[in-house]
Amino acid sequence: MRVLVASSHRGVNGAAVYTRRILLLLRAAGHDAALACEPESWVGRDLPADVPVLRTDFRRWPFDEADRVAAWCRQEGVGLIHSHLTRSGNFAALLRQRHGLRSVAHLHANHPQLHTGFHDLLVAVSADVARRHRLLPWNWTTEVVTLPNFVDADDFRPASVGAPDPLRAALGVAADVPVVAVVGLISHRKGQDLAVRAFAELRRTRPDAVLAVIGGGELPSGLPHEGVRLLGHREDVARLLPHASVVVVPSREEPFGLAAIEAMACEVPVVAFAVGGLAEVIGGGAGIAVPPGDCAAMAAAVSGLLADEAARGEQARSGRASALARYGKEAHLAALVGQFRRVLAQ
Repeated sequence: MRVLVASSHRGVNGAAVYTRRILLLLRAAGHDAALACEPESWVGRDLPADVPVLRTDFRRWPFDEADRVAAWCRQEGVGLIHSHLTRSGNFAALLRQRHGLRSVAHLHANHPQLHTGFHDLLVAVSADVARRHRLLPWNWTTEVVTLPNFVDADDFRPASVGAPDPLRAALGVAADVPVVAVVGLISHRKGQDLAVRAFAELRRTRPDAVLAVIGGGELPSGLPHEGVRLLGHREDVARLLPHASVVVVPSREEPFGLAAIEAMACEVPVVAFAVGGLAEVIGGGAGIAVPPGDCAAMAAAVSGLLADEAARGEQARSGRASALARYGKEAHLAALVGQFRRVLAQ
Protein backbone atom coordinates (compact mmCIF):
# COMPACT_ATOMS: atom_id res chain seq x y z
CA MET A 1 0.00 0.00 0.00
CA ARG A 2 1.42 3.35 -1.03
CA VAL A 3 -0.39 6.53 0.03
CA LEU A 4 -0.02 10.11 -1.18
CA VAL A 5 -0.69 12.51 1.70
CA ALA A 6 -1.74 15.88 0.27
CA SER A 7 -1.88 19.29 1.94
CA SER A 8 -2.59 22.52 0.07
CA HIS A 9 -1.96 24.92 2.98
CA ARG A 10 1.14 27.05 2.52
CA GLY A 11 1.56 28.13 6.14
CA VAL A 12 1.04 26.61 9.58
CA ASN A 13 -2.31 25.63 11.03
CA GLY A 14 -3.71 22.61 12.85
CA ALA A 15 -4.44 20.71 9.63
CA ALA A 16 -0.93 21.33 8.27
CA VAL A 17 0.61 20.19 11.57
CA TYR A 18 -1.52 17.04 11.50
CA THR A 19 -0.54 16.36 7.86
CA ARG A 20 3.15 16.53 8.63
CA ARG A 21 2.84 14.43 11.76
CA ILE A 22 0.73 11.69 10.15
CA LEU A 23 3.10 11.53 7.16
CA LEU A 24 6.08 10.93 9.43
CA LEU A 25 4.12 8.57 11.67
CA LEU A 26 3.07 6.45 8.69
CA ARG A 27 6.67 6.21 7.50
CA ALA A 28 8.04 5.46 10.98
CA ALA A 29 5.59 2.53 11.17
CA GLY A 30 6.90 1.16 7.86
CA HIS A 31 4.14 2.36 5.57
CA ASP A 32 5.05 3.76 2.17
CA ALA A 33 3.79 7.36 2.29
CA ALA A 34 4.66 10.29 0.04
CA LEU A 35 3.74 13.97 0.33
CA ALA A 36 2.05 16.28 -2.18
CA CYS A 37 2.33 19.96 -1.28
CA GLU A 38 2.82 23.44 -2.68
CA PRO A 39 6.35 24.62 -3.44
CA GLU A 40 7.87 26.33 -0.37
CA SER A 41 4.98 25.29 1.89
CA TRP A 42 5.73 24.77 5.59
CA VAL A 43 4.54 21.17 5.61
CA GLY A 44 7.23 20.19 3.08
CA ARG A 45 10.17 21.90 4.77
CA ASP A 46 13.09 20.09 6.40
CA LEU A 47 11.69 16.62 5.90
CA PRO A 48 13.99 13.57 6.05
CA ALA A 49 15.78 13.05 2.76
CA ASP A 50 14.05 9.73 2.10
CA VAL A 51 10.51 11.20 2.10
CA PRO A 52 9.19 11.40 -1.51
CA VAL A 53 7.76 14.88 -2.12
CA LEU A 54 5.64 15.82 -5.12
CA ARG A 55 5.38 19.58 -5.60
CA THR A 56 2.11 20.80 -7.09
CA ASP A 57 -0.12 23.86 -7.05
CA PHE A 58 -3.26 21.64 -7.01
CA ARG A 59 -4.61 23.45 -10.10
CA ARG A 60 -7.71 21.70 -11.44
CA TRP A 61 -8.16 23.52 -14.74
CA PRO A 62 -6.97 22.85 -17.31
CA PHE A 63 -6.50 19.14 -16.53
CA ASP A 64 -2.78 18.98 -17.31
CA GLU A 65 -1.68 19.23 -13.65
CA ALA A 66 -4.14 16.56 -12.53
CA ASP A 67 -2.99 14.33 -15.39
CA ARG A 68 0.66 14.91 -14.44
CA VAL A 69 0.05 13.97 -10.80
CA ALA A 70 -2.02 10.94 -11.82
CA ALA A 71 0.80 9.75 -14.09
CA TRP A 72 3.26 10.17 -11.20
CA CYS A 73 0.95 8.12 -8.96
CA ARG A 74 0.74 5.31 -11.54
CA GLN A 75 4.52 5.31 -11.97
CA GLU A 76 5.12 5.25 -8.19
CA GLY A 77 2.40 2.71 -7.42
CA VAL A 78 0.24 5.12 -5.39
CA GLY A 79 -3.26 3.71 -4.98
CA LEU A 80 -4.81 6.18 -2.54
CA ILE A 81 -4.68 9.91 -1.85
CA HIS A 82 -5.26 11.21 1.67
CA SER A 83 -6.14 14.90 1.35
CA HIS A 84 -6.31 17.77 3.83
CA LEU A 85 -7.95 21.18 3.37
CA THR A 86 -10.06 22.52 0.55
CA ARG A 87 -7.82 22.86 -2.51
CA SER A 88 -6.11 19.50 -2.07
CA GLY A 89 -9.52 17.97 -1.34
CA ASN A 90 -10.91 19.36 -4.58
CA PHE A 91 -7.84 18.12 -6.41
CA ALA A 92 -8.15 14.63 -4.91
CA ALA A 93 -11.82 14.49 -5.89
CA LEU A 94 -10.82 15.30 -9.47
CA LEU A 95 -8.14 12.58 -9.44
CA ARG A 96 -10.73 10.08 -8.25
CA GLN A 97 -13.32 11.04 -10.85
CA ARG A 98 -10.91 11.41 -13.78
CA HIS A 99 -8.28 8.76 -13.01
CA GLY A 100 -9.89 6.32 -10.58
CA LEU A 101 -7.55 6.94 -7.63
CA ARG A 102 -9.03 5.96 -4.29
CA SER A 103 -9.60 9.00 -2.12
CA VAL A 104 -9.90 9.62 1.62
CA ALA A 105 -10.54 13.25 2.58
CA HIS A 106 -9.78 14.41 6.12
CA LEU A 107 -12.32 16.91 7.48
CA HIS A 108 -10.54 19.46 9.67
CA ALA A 109 -13.26 22.12 9.43
CA ASN A 110 -16.98 22.51 9.93
CA HIS A 111 -17.81 24.68 6.93
CA PRO A 112 -19.43 23.05 3.86
CA GLN A 113 -17.08 21.99 1.06
CA LEU A 114 -18.53 20.81 -2.24
CA HIS A 115 -15.73 18.33 -2.94
CA THR A 116 -16.68 16.16 0.04
CA GLY A 117 -19.36 14.28 -1.87
CA PHE A 118 -16.81 12.94 -4.37
CA HIS A 119 -14.51 10.82 -2.19
CA ASP A 120 -14.56 7.18 -1.13
CA LEU A 121 -14.48 8.11 2.55
CA LEU A 122 -14.56 11.19 4.77
CA VAL A 123 -12.64 11.20 8.07
CA ALA A 124 -13.86 13.77 10.60
CA VAL A 125 -11.70 15.01 13.46
CA SER A 126 -14.63 15.06 15.90
CA ALA A 127 -18.20 13.85 16.25
CA ASP A 128 -19.36 17.46 15.85
CA VAL A 129 -17.58 17.78 12.49
CA ALA A 130 -18.97 14.43 11.35
CA ARG A 131 -22.52 15.41 12.31
CA ARG A 132 -22.35 18.72 10.46
CA HIS A 133 -21.03 17.14 7.26
CA ARG A 134 -23.54 14.28 7.31
CA LEU A 135 -26.31 16.90 7.16
CA LEU A 136 -25.09 18.20 3.78
CA PRO A 137 -27.18 16.73 0.93
CA TRP A 138 -24.16 16.04 -1.32
CA ASN A 139 -22.65 13.89 1.46
CA TRP A 140 -25.68 11.68 2.00
CA THR A 141 -24.18 8.85 -0.06
CA THR A 142 -20.60 9.27 1.23
CA GLU A 143 -19.49 7.48 4.39
CA VAL A 144 -18.25 9.71 7.22
CA VAL A 145 -16.24 8.22 10.09
CA THR A 146 -14.99 9.98 13.21
CA LEU A 147 -11.32 9.72 14.10
CA PRO A 148 -10.10 12.30 16.66
CA ASN A 149 -6.65 13.78 16.24
CA PHE A 150 -3.70 12.39 18.16
CA VAL A 151 -0.94 13.72 20.37
CA ASP A 152 2.58 12.34 20.45
CA ALA A 153 3.20 11.79 24.16
CA ASP A 154 6.91 11.31 23.42
CA ASP A 155 7.10 14.97 22.34
CA PHE A 156 4.40 16.48 24.55
CA ARG A 157 5.11 15.38 28.10
CA PRO A 158 5.38 16.91 31.57
CA ALA A 159 8.41 18.99 32.46
CA SER A 160 11.15 17.11 34.27
CA VAL A 161 11.86 18.14 37.84
CA GLY A 162 14.60 20.76 37.86
CA ALA A 163 14.60 21.16 34.07
CA PRO A 164 15.25 24.63 32.59
CA ASP A 165 12.16 26.74 31.93
CA PRO A 166 12.33 28.01 28.33
CA LEU A 167 8.86 29.60 28.55
CA ARG A 168 9.71 32.02 31.34
CA ALA A 169 13.13 32.57 29.79
CA ALA A 170 11.43 33.64 26.55
CA LEU A 171 9.10 35.93 28.51
CA GLY A 172 11.89 37.32 30.66
CA VAL A 173 10.03 36.68 33.94
CA ALA A 174 10.94 35.05 37.23
CA ALA A 175 10.38 31.39 38.01
CA ASP A 176 7.47 32.07 40.37
CA VAL A 177 5.43 34.18 37.92
CA PRO A 178 2.11 32.51 36.91
CA VAL A 179 2.03 32.12 33.13
CA VAL A 180 -1.25 31.63 31.29
CA ALA A 181 -0.67 30.47 27.70
CA VAL A 182 -2.80 30.52 24.57
CA VAL A 183 -1.52 28.69 21.48
CA GLY A 184 -2.46 29.02 17.81
CA LEU A 185 -2.35 31.25 14.77
CA ILE A 186 -3.93 34.54 15.81
CA SER A 187 -7.37 34.83 14.23
CA HIS A 188 -10.95 35.77 15.01
CA ARG A 189 -11.94 32.10 15.08
CA LYS A 190 -9.20 31.15 17.54
CA GLY A 191 -10.34 33.96 19.84
CA GLN A 192 -7.04 35.26 21.17
CA ASP A 193 -8.77 38.63 21.64
CA LEU A 194 -11.16 36.91 24.06
CA ALA A 195 -8.20 35.39 25.90
CA VAL A 196 -6.77 38.90 26.33
CA ARG A 197 -10.10 40.21 27.67
CA ALA A 198 -10.36 37.26 30.06
CA PHE A 199 -6.79 37.90 31.17
CA ALA A 200 -7.60 41.55 31.89
CA GLU A 201 -10.32 40.26 34.24
CA LEU A 202 -7.84 37.88 35.84
CA ARG A 203 -5.31 40.67 36.42
CA ARG A 204 -7.72 42.33 38.84
CA THR A 205 -6.99 39.56 41.34
CA ARG A 206 -3.67 38.27 39.95
CA PRO A 207 -1.66 41.31 38.78
CA ASP A 208 1.47 39.14 38.94
CA ALA A 209 0.30 36.88 36.08
CA VAL A 210 1.52 37.01 32.47
CA LEU A 211 -0.35 35.95 29.32
CA ALA A 212 1.89 34.26 26.72
CA VAL A 213 0.36 34.41 23.24
CA ILE A 214 2.13 31.73 21.19
CA GLY A 215 1.35 31.88 17.48
CA GLY A 216 1.89 33.99 14.40
CA GLY A 217 -0.07 37.14 13.63
CA GLU A 218 -1.06 40.36 15.40
CA LEU A 219 -3.73 40.99 17.99
CA PRO A 220 -6.54 43.42 17.13
CA SER A 221 -5.99 47.00 18.25
CA GLY A 222 -7.69 48.43 21.31
CA LEU A 223 -7.22 45.43 23.59
CA PRO A 224 -5.86 45.66 27.14
CA HIS A 225 -2.14 45.01 26.94
CA GLU A 226 -0.87 44.92 30.53
CA GLY A 227 0.94 41.64 31.12
CA VAL A 228 0.32 40.37 27.56
CA ARG A 229 3.40 39.08 25.73
CA LEU A 230 3.43 37.97 22.08
CA LEU A 231 5.93 35.19 21.40
CA GLY A 232 4.99 34.77 17.72
CA HIS A 233 5.17 31.51 15.80
CA ARG A 234 7.36 28.97 17.59
CA GLU A 235 8.71 25.63 16.45
CA ASP A 236 9.43 24.62 20.06
CA VAL A 237 5.87 24.59 21.44
CA ALA A 238 6.44 21.12 22.94
CA ARG A 239 9.28 22.59 25.04
CA LEU A 240 7.31 25.65 26.14
CA LEU A 241 3.92 24.17 27.02
CA PRO A 242 4.94 21.99 30.00
CA HIS A 243 6.01 25.13 31.86
CA ALA A 244 2.69 27.00 31.54
CA SER A 245 0.63 27.33 34.71
CA VAL A 246 -2.63 27.09 32.75
CA VAL A 247 -3.50 26.90 29.04
CA VAL A 248 -6.65 28.62 27.80
CA VAL A 249 -8.39 27.72 24.54
CA PRO A 250 -10.74 30.64 23.76
CA SER A 251 -11.96 29.60 20.30
CA ARG A 252 -15.22 30.98 19.02
CA GLU A 253 -15.56 27.87 16.85
CA GLU A 254 -13.34 24.80 16.94
CA PRO A 255 -13.57 21.53 15.00
CA PHE A 256 -11.23 19.78 17.45
CA GLY A 257 -8.68 21.65 19.57
CA LEU A 258 -5.16 20.32 19.06
CA ALA A 259 -3.65 22.83 21.51
CA ALA A 260 -5.90 21.44 24.24
CA ILE A 261 -4.72 17.83 23.96
CA GLU A 262 -1.10 18.95 23.65
CA ALA A 263 -1.40 20.89 26.91
CA MET A 264 -3.21 17.98 28.55
CA ALA A 265 -0.44 15.59 27.51
CA CYS A 266 2.07 18.01 29.08
CA GLU A 267 0.11 17.77 32.35
CA VAL A 268 -0.99 21.40 32.20
CA PRO A 269 -4.61 22.21 33.14
CA VAL A 270 -6.83 23.50 30.33
CA VAL A 271 -9.67 26.03 30.50
CA ALA A 272 -11.67 26.26 27.28
CA PHE A 273 -14.90 27.51 25.79
CA ALA A 274 -17.23 24.56 25.26
CA VAL A 275 -17.63 24.87 21.48
CA GLY A 276 -17.76 22.25 18.70
CA GLY A 277 -15.26 19.42 18.88
CA LEU A 278 -13.38 21.23 21.64
CA ALA A 279 -16.28 20.49 23.99
CA GLU A 280 -15.71 16.78 23.29
CA VAL A 281 -11.99 17.08 24.05
CA ILE A 282 -12.39 18.76 27.45
CA GLY A 283 -15.49 16.77 28.44
CA GLY A 284 -15.58 14.30 31.29
CA GLY A 285 -13.23 16.28 33.49
CA ALA A 286 -10.34 16.37 31.02
CA GLY A 287 -10.44 20.17 31.18
CA ILE A 288 -12.55 22.96 32.62
CA ALA A 289 -15.36 23.98 30.27
CA VAL A 290 -16.80 27.49 30.42
CA PRO A 291 -19.69 28.99 28.41
CA PRO A 292 -18.65 30.14 24.92
CA GLY A 293 -17.49 33.74 24.85
CA ASP A 294 -17.82 34.22 28.63
CA CYS A 295 -14.53 35.95 29.45
CA ALA A 296 -15.49 36.49 33.09
CA ALA A 297 -16.13 32.76 33.55
CA MET A 298 -12.80 31.92 31.89
CA ALA A 299 -10.99 34.39 34.17
CA ALA A 300 -12.70 32.92 37.25
CA ALA A 301 -11.76 29.37 36.29
CA VAL A 302 -8.11 30.32 35.73
CA SER A 303 -8.04 32.31 38.98
CA GLY A 304 -9.37 29.32 40.89
CA LEU A 305 -6.65 27.06 39.47
CA LEU A 306 -3.88 29.55 40.20
CA ALA A 307 -5.11 29.96 43.77
CA ASP A 308 -5.31 26.24 44.55
CA GLU A 309 -2.16 24.27 43.79
CA ALA A 310 -3.74 20.95 44.75
CA ALA A 311 -6.73 21.50 42.45
CA ARG A 312 -4.40 22.61 39.66
CA GLY A 313 -2.35 19.45 40.03
CA GLU A 314 -5.42 17.23 40.12
CA GLN A 315 -6.82 18.86 36.98
CA ALA A 316 -3.47 18.54 35.22
CA ARG A 317 -3.21 14.83 36.02
CA SER A 318 -6.79 14.23 34.89
CA GLY A 319 -6.09 15.94 31.58
CA ARG A 320 -2.94 13.92 30.92
CA ALA A 321 -4.70 10.65 31.73
CA SER A 322 -7.45 11.57 29.27
CA ALA A 323 -4.98 12.57 26.56
CA LEU A 324 -3.06 9.31 26.84
CA ALA A 325 -6.20 7.16 26.93
CA ARG A 326 -8.16 8.88 24.15
CA TYR A 327 -5.61 10.43 21.79
CA GLY A 328 -2.65 8.05 21.56
CA LYS A 329 -0.71 8.04 18.31
CA GLU A 330 -0.53 4.24 17.99
CA ALA A 331 -4.30 3.75 18.23
CA HIS A 332 -4.89 6.65 15.84
CA LEU A 333 -2.48 5.28 13.25
CA ALA A 334 -3.96 1.78 13.44
CA ALA A 335 -7.48 3.12 12.95
CA LEU A 336 -6.47 5.33 10.01
CA VAL A 337 -4.51 2.58 8.24
CA GLY A 338 -7.47 0.27 8.77
CA GLN A 339 -9.69 2.76 6.95
CA PHE A 340 -7.13 3.05 4.12
CA ARG A 341 -7.08 -0.73 3.66
CA ARG A 342 -10.86 -0.89 3.73
CA VAL A 343 -11.15 1.74 0.99
CA LEU A 344 -8.53 0.05 -1.16
CA ALA A 345 -10.38 -3.28 -0.83
CA GLN A 346 -13.67 -1.83 -2.10
